[in-house]
Amino acid sequence: MQTPVVYLAFSNNRDDYLPLVNRERKSLTRILHDKDEAGVVKVITEASATLEDIFEYFNRYRNRVVIFHYGGHASGRTLELETPDGSGRSAGAAGLAALLGKEEELRLVFLNGCATQGQVATLLENGVKSVIATSVPVQDKMAVEFSEQFYNALSGNASVGSAFDIASSFIAAKYRNAEPLKIYRGINFDHVGNNGKLCWGLYTQEGNEEILGWSFPHRPVQPLVIKNRFSYVEKPDVNDLLIEIVCDAVADNNPDLDYELRKEPINIPAIKREIVDSFPTPIGEQLRKLFIRADDSRQPDAMQGFTLARLRQITQTYQTTMQFLCFTMLSQLWDIKHSQPGMALEDGFIVDLNSFFAKRDGQAYVFDYSRLVRAISGFFDQQNIPYFIDEFKLLSQDGPHQADLNKAIYFLKETHGAILSGKLDDNQDVETRCKQGEEQLGILLRELAFLVKYKLATIKNIELIKRRHEKPRYRHNQILLNRALTVASTGGPSEVGQIFENFTDSKCVLFLKTKGEQVLDYLNLSPFIIDENALKNDYNTKLYLYAYSEKDNYFFQFLNNAKEAPITVNRQQHPEIKDQLDRFKAQFLGLEYQATAVPANETRRRFPRKRY
Repeated sequence: MQTPVVYLAFSNNRDDYLPLVNRERKSLTRILHDKDEAGVVKVITEASATLEDIFEYFNRYRNRVVIFHYGGHASGRTLELETPDGSGRSAGAAGLAALLGKEEELRLVFLNGCATQGQVATLLENGVKSVIATSVPVQDKMAVEFSEQFYNALSGNASVGSAFDIASSFIAAKYRNAEPLKIYRGINFDHVGNNGKLCWGLYTQEGNEEILGWSFPHRPVQPLVIKNRFSYVEKPDVNDLLIEIVCDAVADNNPDLDYELRKEPINIPAIKREIVDSFPTPIGEQLRKLFIRADDSRQPDAMQGFTLARLRQITQTYQTTMQFLCFTMLSQLWDIKHSQPGMALEDGFIVDLNSFFAKRDGQAYVFDYSRLVRAISGFFDQQNIPYFIDEFKLLSQDGPHQADLNKAIYFLKETHGAILSGKLDDNQDVETRCKQGEEQLGILLRELAFLVKYKLATIKNIELIKRRHEKPRYRHNQILLNRALTVASTGGPSEVGQIFENFTDSKCVLFLKTKGEQVLDYLNLSPFIIDENALKNDYNTKLYLYAYSEKDNYFFQFLNNAKEAPITVNRQQHPEIKDQLDRFKAQFLGLEYQATAVPANETRRRFPRKRY
């Protein structure tokens, strides 16, 4: 099968210049780069499209184009294309519709110009399966941002319908007066666009609504050749590959695991326990679920076989790992922005950050955290900013380790997308992906084994200890989260008081660098990770991770159980967390900030603060 083609065509007019068309072209090319590099699709970008260019490319890639995107001036009857001498020329909708309708593999035509809805009926009548078009003139910036969010979601393995919803949610959140965007079936659209506010619509042929579920294809996996040091060379059991690959790297920073690996015979349950306890709790909790074994061997748990449920958990471990890394980097970025208010961010980075806050209910599982991690990392490297996690710098350097890491991330991301889209072929495909997924997850965690050196803790409160003629010291009432599972019961991890010569933030989740009685540095991961019990002054700990937002509400998912309803953060519940998220968005995205009223017994713990 030949590689599908995404054709991006752009056009501008020297007399009526659209300054952001170039940004749209660069953004979409960058967003789709990973898919192109992996051979999933071939991306063709034409910066100054002429009518001859369009016909030439469709003839060259006959029945291979799956998406045709146009960005530039347009109307209900024409696309304003360029000519070889740089002047403009109108291309009639009827002729283009006839061309596009003959493309057997074409799944979507995206007309990102002013009031292109008038072309939709002609396109659908000619056989085009789905069209995104505008019913009224649209602002240049809004048009670019909508297409950026749409393709960002699509490249993250969302379907056409889901990607449209995500982009729509972003527009609704940023432009509060915008009407909800809709999906239309059929070709009678006379009623659309009369209110002067509605911009984009997703239109499909009547009876062909399954096109809304289309997404980019996934590459088939290759059979896995397994060679390792344990006794399962011929037919590995579940977790064997994962343990084999990750254990030595973790043991370098965990003497207890190193001790277990030197035992004869090897105690696999003890090794599993040490691996789980070594990683920060968000990652360790997902590993614990992979290592589950049923008490009754006659009724094995779904995690004990190469099942679809196990494959889901493998990719969930990957997602949570990237989510945790993303939150650490966002937290450091905010600290830097606070100390350098004039720091400017590139448009490409803002696109990814917009996508992060555009997530809505049901869309959090689709989000590509690795893309945002890569964007922040690129910004740090460009600005020569030292990483809080020192070892991140090594991951950004070219070499075999980076190649292995990139391969692992891509495989796990693609497998996650295949599960979400229901595109796994058969049980054999699931078993093969499970085995290879273990290998790639092991490689990912092996390259991130340095996380074992850092402490993750909930700081409940801080007490000043000051005796006469002595330097002040600070007792941090904390719960260490590297060696504890987050539970809500009283049988969970206990709170301990540790005395340091300096102090950190309180009632938050911190990533700590410590040496003896000194806190060398710390990174406040709240408001992206919160401990609800700390906020409520309750015993033990209950961790929640930021998931999505809707209107003035933020939603956090319980780490231990994704099926549990998320908690809501708003003006009534945990207002101090809402205030922090509002300020983050205001500082980075230029949104309006209105301080959230916080009860008198609370303080806004992040900025201003004193650090030693």
